[in-house]
Amino acid sequence: MGFLTDPWRGKTSLNRVFWLYGLVGSLVYGALEALLNPENAWVMGAYTLGGLIFSVYVAVATYRCANNCSSPFWARMARISAVLSLVLLPLLAYLEYTGGLSALLLGELGSAG
Repeated sequence: MGFLTDPWRGKTSLNRVFWLYGLVGSLVYGALEALLNPENAWVMGAYTLGGLIFSVYVAVATYRCANNCSSPFWARMARISAVLSLVLLPLLAYLEYTGGLSALLLGELGSAG
């Protein structure tokens, strides 16, 4: 249980939170999407909500574990990125849930050509 609670309590190194929970965790969660049926709106909505919860968990853990970093510069950068993530997550989740993010990205890609 400490694997999940220690980062939330700020008891994990910032390196471990960034690499293991942030990077590897995001890759594993992203790969999970390949197993899902994209035509099932309920499943995709649950997947989006799970991604939001996971992202909040990682952002809060990053903020709390920043004290464990020996470099004040990187500790501050970690906190800034965690706060920015928490501020932008609701907007990105809304755009993903409503399909606006795909439309925005496709519109940008379509106008580039």
